[in-house]
Amino acid sequence: MTVKPDRIGAFVRLLLLLAALFSAGLLASPAKAAVSRDSTATSSAEDDLMPDYVQALLLDMKGDYWGAIDVFQKVKARRPANAAVKYSISKAYFRLAVLDSARVYGEAAVKLDPSNRHYLRYLAGLAHDMKAYDQAAELFGQAALLEPERTDILYLQGLEYLAAKRPEPALEAFEKASRIDPFNEAVLTQTLMLEIGLNRYLQAIETAKQLLDLGGNEEKLGITLADLYAKSGQEVLSMQMLGKLAEDNHGNITYRIALFDHYIKAGRIDDFHRELTAYLDKESPSKESLHDFAKLYISLSGKDSLFVAPALALLDELIARSPRDSELFMLKGMYFMVRGRQPEGIELLAKSVQLNAGNVTAWEYLITARFESGDKRKAFELLAQARRKLPGQRLRWSAIEGYLLLYSNAPKQAAAVLEKVVGAKQKHQDKTLLIQANNNLAMACDQLGKKKQCRDAYERVLELDPHNTLAMNNLAYMLAEEGIRLQHALRLASNAVMLDPNNGVYLDTLGWVHHKLGNNELARQLLEKAVATGLEEAEVYRHLAELYKKLGYEAKAKEMLERAKGVKK
Repeated sequence: MTVKPDRIGAFVRLLLLLAALFSAGLLASPAKAAVSRDSTATSSAEDDLMPDYVQALLLDMKGDYWGAIDVFQKVKARRPANAAVKYSISKAYFRLAVLDSARVYGEAAVKLDPSNRHYLRYLAGLAHDMKAYDQAAELFGQAALLEPERTDILYLQGLEYLAAKRPEPALEAFEKASRIDPFNEAVLTQTLMLEIGLNRYLQAIETAKQLLDLGGNEEKLGITLADLYAKSGQEVLSMQMLGKLAEDNHGNITYRIALFDHYIKAGRIDDFHRELTAYLDKESPSKESLHDFAKLYISLSGKDSLFVAPALALLDELIARSPRDSELFMLKGMYFMVRGRQPEGIELLAKSVQLNAGNVTAWEYLITARFESGDKRKAFELLAQARRKLPGQRLRWSAIEGYLLLYSNAPKQAAAVLEKVVGAKQKHQDKTLLIQANNNLAMACDQLGKKKQCRDAYERVLELDPHNTLAMNNLAYMLAEEGIRLQHALRLASNAVMLDPNNGVYLDTLGWVHHKLGNNELARQLLEKAVATGLEEAEVYRHLAELYKKLGYEAKAKEMLERAKGVKK
């Protein structure tokens, strides 16, 4: 007979109820029929409890968890040593999110029946939810002893140790799992990351090889393996590995970049030049991949001094081979601007525009570079030229005009222009353009005292980009200053600091929000940390002065006010 759809729910619930009753030990098995007066009495007692336990289970299934707990407690009073009843109470509290009580009863169930694997795994999950990661790891370990063939439990134990920031026992758990199942990629991946993190490079090499044999990500694992050879002092093997990968994958520039990086980090610049020119002479990489290659090295040169000279060498090699590539001249101009060599950067950006008047990005960089170099008149002239050359980019030019006006101390005119940009209907929304325009509009409105319009603009930025730290920080500070929506301000400021933890401005904002919420001791710590980043802002010193005064540190408050006066505007 086919079970009708309208009866499936009741059928499943009945099965669940029967399973719960059996696990509770409240239904007697036929094989355990009464054989004595004592056993008959026990069976009678269980029969007396059955209606209450069934009632409690039904209340739990209906979602009346408090009602279920009340009835379960009656059963517990008569059967205090029954683990299943305590487990049922724990589950009801868990569903109510009363985690402390859930843990008390869960631990009681495990204590009464320590061999119950289901209870152990449940309690481990509960401990995880309560961020008691060490306890969760220990419980998963106990469960693993009862089911030694289950690598998933060991995997969970390893993750709990990781959450507890205990990498060594985490590695032990993953290694146990990999010995049981040497083909488990998830376990091997975690093992590899921990071995690298703990500087166990020789072990990591073997794990990386295992993953490669299993068909893991060849590109990523191959480069990782070469790097591990280098870190373990096996330089020759590292070079051989990278060279082979590059030769076997001609169309994949990633391997070449890994080889170049290895030479650069080893200080072998001549070898880098040789390999670079050989690659460019021999291969035929696409123009787009070479542009991306140059962008990568420009970015790296801003973070690591080792890449400063190689980035310039790469740009020169590429331009020598493509002397009319507008994009390459733009990238070299950006490189010089990043290095603080503005005249050379501006000259190269102008060359980029000359080679290709349709290069919108080059126009943008050229206009803003002229403006930031102090030649505001020339910047506006270039903007007018760009408008004539590329009339189809109307909104983009208006966004740049708004930026130029804002930083020319003309916030009213800037706001008028930017409002048209953010309010314009677009066929294809340019998120980056709208984010920039709304950020600049918010700053203009802030200068004009239009607080609501300013907040609205920052809110629009966060709708477009929820991780925009500038908008998070500035909106949080505004709300704190106005004393409104302080919990929202706290979330925004906390997220900004989480994303950029060493930003002194963001730390100042978070500290100021805590001050407004009355958390003055925490506020003091955050503001002191902001100053420790090297931030030299009068406002931060004034904030600290107010905090010190509030906390009774008069001498320190006076010192901060003096430091605020000494900050150059």
